[in-house]
Amino acid sequence: MTYDANRTVYAQGDVLLLAVPNVNPPHQPAMSAPVILAEGEVTGHRHAFYGGAVMFRDDALAHDIPTELYIGHVKVADAGAVLEHGPGPGQRGDHDPVRVPGGTYIALRQREYTGREADFQTVED
Repeated sequence: MTYDANRTVYAQGDVLLLAVPNVNPPHQPAMSAPVILAEGEVTGHRHAFYGGAVMFRDDALAHDIPTELYIGHVKVADAGAVLEHGPGPGQRGDHDPVRVPGGTYIALRQREYTGREADFQTVED
């Protein structure tokens, strides 16, 4: 994945959403089903859309992303959707909700630098 400084990025805890060119999922599941991007290792809280989004994996589209960082692609409805953090819908966790506009995003696990040369670890939330 080439870096584009103009790419829109949304972050919440250990999850990053990067805007990518629009892609349609291979099959269109209902946008009302919960989309859980990650569950916190420490708190057990979820990073999730509880409507207005679908997730799909496409390893061909993510061929240049390390597999341990790739969560999947997320298609957000034209009206947008809210990425929540907590134990369930409307239950607030450690992070504020993030309003994400309609479009296609690649969901990634965030990494942090550990202080050792070229050593990174995934963020635990």
